Amino acid sequence: MRSKKNGRKMSKSNKKKGIIAFILASIVFSVFFYGLYLLGKINYIPIDEENLGLSEEAPEDKKVTNILLFGLDNRVEGQRSRSDTIMIATLDSRENKIKLTSLMRDTYVSIPGREDNRINAAYAFGGPELAIRTVNENYNMNIEKYVTVDFFSLEKVIDLLGGVEIEVKDYEVSSLNSGIKYLNNLYKDDTDSPIIDSPGKYTLDGRQAVAYARIRKAGNGDFERTDRQRTVLKALIEKGASINPLEAHSLLSTILPEVETNLSKGEILKLGLAGLKSAKNPVEDLRLPYEGTYQHQKIRGMAVLVPNMEKNRQILHDFIFGS
Repeated sequence: MRSKKNGRKMSKSNKKKGIIAFILASIVFSVFFYGLYLLGKINYIPIDEENLGLSEEAPEDKKVTNILLFGLDNRVEGQRSRSDTIMIATLDSRENKIKLTSLMRDTYVSIPGREDNRINAAYAFGGPELAIRTVNENYNMNIEKYVTVDFFSLEKVIDLLGGVEIEVKDYEVSSLNSGIKYLNNLYKDDTDSPIIDSPGKYTLDGRQAVAYARIRKAGNGDFERTDRQRTVLKALIEKGASINPLEAHSLLSTILPEVETNLSKGEILKLGLAGLKSAKNPVEDLRLPYEGTYQHQKIRGMAVLVPNMEKNRQILHDFIFGS
């Protein structure tokens, strides 16, 4: 009799475990398929790979994925303009590292089919396709994927993550506040972001952080502005690494409709999983042209940086692929 009672108890216990397992499995599948639904909301814009300037001589590593990030300095939402932020985001799955390389917007380069110009003009001339080709041909890279956002989109993403922690320096306060006021007027909504009273560490909201990333007339001009852009992005990566799956879905529902990319759903899922793992390690960063490898010149009335492209190519390749 005792053994039969024990048998009935074990049966009920197993039944409970089975119900719990079914519920957990249902949640997992629901989360997964809802994630796929959200991925369907992305602005997927395919481009012709034959026009990207790919070369058999460019360095390759199957464990390294490079994506070009373009930030458009739009004054009107949805407007196409020059890419005032150009960054190569590198995901090194071999060493679980994320690397960010800023390409300064005033870098004077060859633009296929156009007269030599600042690198940020390529996006305005021919969209992401020409911009990617310009980077590939000048820096001997084989980048095929891109993501484009404007600062309207960036503000929404930062706000959803609860802001980013930034150390505001004393000489940045005035320019930062001018930028905040400008964006408040540009948006013309009922939610103005407050100005910053003094230097120090702050959790900046989306609009404040965008204004911070756009500061140009403080410190070392556009050189320091690219540093600020990477600082904001690194803070975002750090925040993103700590979110839970439910928060991730909310984040995706906000980000994906705001992003233009040629990454497929499958690629986003794969890179997202690898990126979360790599985001737990410190992000490495680089700015090109590198110090001592360029000259300030004025060409056709434009103040530009004329790089020693051979040196900058090698520095970039060493940074991304290892020397």
